[in-house]
Amino acid sequence: MGNHYTTNPVADLGTIDYSISLELQRKLVDKVRRGELGDVLLFLDHPSVFTVGRGKKPENYSGVEVIETERGGDVTYHGPGQLVIYPIIDLEKNKIDGVKKFVHLIEDIVITSVGKLGFEGKVGDEPGIWVDGKKVASIGLAIRDKISFHGVAINISKEVIAGFNKISPCGLDPRTIGYIKVEREALIKQVRDTFDREVHPFEQVNAEYFNNF
Repeated sequence: MGNHYTTNPVADLGTIDYSISLELQRKLVDKVRRGELGDVLLFLDHPSVFTVGRGKKPENYSGVEVIETERGGDVTYHGPGQLVIYPIIDLEKNKIDGVKKFVHLIEDIVITSVGKLGFEGKVGDEPGIWVDGKKVASIGLAIRDKISFHGVAINISKEVIAGFNKISPCGLDPRTIGYIKVEREALIKQVRDTFDREVHPFEQVNAEYFNNF
């Protein structure tokens, strides 16, 4: 779909503070837009944090401190027991015609990836990916100058559920939130392989590659 016109780095950043990752994403968007860097694929997880997007509804997160972002959607939780994926993709250069097509691409990548690990993922009436009637992945994207950032968070351990229980995630009953019990590294491999097939090949780099951005 895309052209490997410059380095398209992919890395696992490990556990990284949400505000630091947000600043990094914004810098990377600018570099991709200027053609100084190809598309970027980041895997990571965050210390416990609540964030809200452009569709925020304060009644859904009464009593918790939140970070406001430019992504779509309402309130969500990030924390241990979750794999977060931030694809910073030039939609125009990859001939992805519009935000809806990109959202569907991300949904398909997640469904394919968890399917390889034995879980049947589906899209439902509410955004995100559902397995056995539980929402196991949340999608919240932003597009600036036709470059995507923010992304998708996949719940991979029961540990993450406690955070969701403190809010109404995207207006849902927190009891609808679930997880798939998978190894983080195994899921990263499947998501990476699927991005390589569906978008273009990414080039593995160390987390330190991004230290000077």
